[in-house]
This record gives sequence, C-alpha cells and structure tokens, in this order.
Amino acid sequence: MNLSHLTVSFGDKTVLQDFSLTLPDEGITALTGPSGCGKTTLLRAIAGLVPLNSGSITGISPLKTAMLFQENRLFPQRTVVQQITDVLPKARRGEAMSWLELAGLEGDAHAYPSALSGGMGRRLALVRTLALGGELYLLDEPFTGVDTPRIQALMSAIAALGRPVLLSSHQPEVLALAHRVVALDGPPLSVVRSGNMWE
Repeated sequence: MNLSHLTVSFGDKTVLQDFSLTLPDEGITALTGPSGCGKTTLLRAIAGLVPLNSGSITGISPLKTAMLFQENRLFPQRTVVQQITDVLPKARRGEAMSWLELAGLEGDAHAYPSALSGGMGRRLALVRTLALGGELYLLDEPFTGVDTPRIQALMSAIAALGRPVLLSSHQPEVLALAHRVVALDGPPLSVVRSGNMWE
C-alpha cells in the first residue's frame, strides 16, 4: 500500500501535509507518536472516513478495510455474543464463540456491555473488528486497558490471520511484538523513524 503526498486539513489546522509512506502487504505495522500528532487521522483517511485535500492512496480500497476505533462502539442493547453475530453473515455465525474464546470472553457470552470491565470491552471491540475480515485491519489503540499476557496472545492471533495490519499504539509491549514500527511526530504528521524494533 502506498500513501502518496497526502494532505488533510480541518479548517485552519493541517494534520497531514504532503505525507508519504509505503506500507508492507503483510505483517503488523505499528504507528507510534505523541497524542494528537495525526495517527488517528491517517487511519481514518485510509479507511475513507476522512476526505483528502490532495494526494492518493493506492493498493487498498477503503471498502476492503476493517477499522477499530478508539471508542469501543459496542451496542448497549446487545449481548456479548450478539456483538459478534451481528457483524457476521448468516453462514459464519457459528464462528462467534471462537472469536469470544480468542478474547477470553466465552464465559460472558450472554452478558451486556455494561457488565464488562474496560479491558473486556476493548477486547470484545477488537475481536468484533477481526471477525469482520477484509484485506487490511486498521486498529486505533487496540489494547487500551488490556493486560500484557492478553496483548501477547492477541498479537500472536492477529499475526496468524495472515492479513496486513496497521495499528496505532503507545504501549511498549505492543510495539515490541509488531513486525515494523513507524515512529511519527506532528502535526503535521511526519515520519521520525521506520523499521523493525530490533534494528
């Protein structure tokens, strides 16, 4: 996927200005940088949720992405398992419990979101996004409130899905497990460093 000379402005504030970056077609790429530098705007632009003032995104259609927002956006009137079945086509609804097991929520299948802790709600929102499928996962701070052992298990499971992933995170344990890390600053957004964490 190639991001070429992207510019995005909101009124007088320019968040992306002539921003370019080439992203791999596989593995987990983590974006990190100070809050407010433009990471979320970049993810939303790739998902087609923010219009570009100029520039182009090639190699992926917004319609083939699945995005996890910083807010969980769970349906308050639907149970934990229904959060998953609601986004699956009828032929795949039998997968729902497998996704809950991945999140460690199989014992809470019939609970409502209001009964979940912050970390549990975040894990549910994450696996709901993963269940959607698509050709690219866009995950905005996917592990907020999630403990390290579960982060490790979920990162391994995400890598095993075999789809490219672009996520934003401040958490060292997440960055250490990513295949590639892009350090950013801004606004406007700029690349400070890009490569493997162990380089």
